[in-house]
Amino acid sequence: MSDEFLYEDGRKAEKIEKEEGKTKVTEVYVEPKLEKKLAQRITEKYCVCEREIETIDENTGEVVSKVVEKVEGDQVVSNSEKSPMEIFIEKKISDKKMPVVSMVLVGVMVAQVVGLVYLLFVM
Repeated sequence: MSDEFLYEDGRKAEKIEKEEGKTKVTEVYVEPKLEKKLAQRITEKYCVCEREIETIDENTGEVVSKVVEKVEGDQVVSNSEKSPMEIFIEKKISDKKMPVVSMVLVGVMVAQVVGLVYLLFVM
């Protein structure tokens, strides 16, 4: 026998009763809880007339984009440009290539360590 009703917390549920010999089994199936994830955060600063809108990735929680809007009189001016410091830092992070001279020096140091290990443990 099946009976549909609302569970204590407001979710839809279904109650199934089974007779198995001398035992009665009652199973209650409930729909999964809805999970809320942060998608956007809006910070308004009234003293400087500025609003900051951050769009957040629901899976990772990282900030995907950030827009700063400034209010001048009755107009809202969107300022999604990056500051020169942000551009400089992003360029430095993306340029993580190792120069050829550094690679050669690292190779020489590794060879020296291998030679030292050979001298200490083999000879």
